[in-house]
Amino acid sequence: MLGGCCLRRILSQAVGGFGNKGVDCLKQLIFFWCLAWVVFAIVDVSFDRSIFRAYTAIERSSYQPDNGNPRLLPNVVFEYRVGDNKVTRRTGSFVTGYDNCVVFDRDDWSCTYSDASGTIGVRQGAYFEEINLAQFPHLATLPQNETLSRFKYILLKCQWAATGGVDVIACLWLPFTT
Repeated sequence: MLGGCCLRRILSQAVGGFGNKGVDCLKQLIFFWCLAWVVFAIVDVSFDRSIFRAYTAIERSSYQPDNGNPRLLPNVVFEYRVGDNKVTRRTGSFVTGYDNCVVFDRDDWSCTYSDASGTIGVRQGAYFEEINLAQFPHLATLPQNETLSRFKYILLKCQWAATGGVDVIACLWLPFTT
């Protein structure tokens, strides 16, 4: 394997100094790391075809464009397990089941909350949340989630990590852990 060979060469030459071959191997490792980072940031790897992930962010109420922070704040990743007219949402360790659902497949379904306050679902692979403001006008003041692609969500988390100084190092691992 190219990466393993280069890694061994770099480690063996670390004591005696890097030669041209060691530097070239280091460049190859960095290139392959960057390539893997981009691929894993774009592709949502899941071997379970019944799972749909929605990456959300909320708009900050105190947004000041001059201070350098992003307008959106990463919120949560909702993980939906879609089955026979039933959908289960996992947010961290919290699990919610929805029974009032119409399910066509993983990329086309909708569920109405039991109190009819809103609907969540996916239309042609795009996540949505709708609030029933006619019956529940007080819900209009709640912040609305904005749905992002996996890549934009990871970039947004990296932007916020960069505002915290050393926390930007965590950005190197985000596509592999999110």
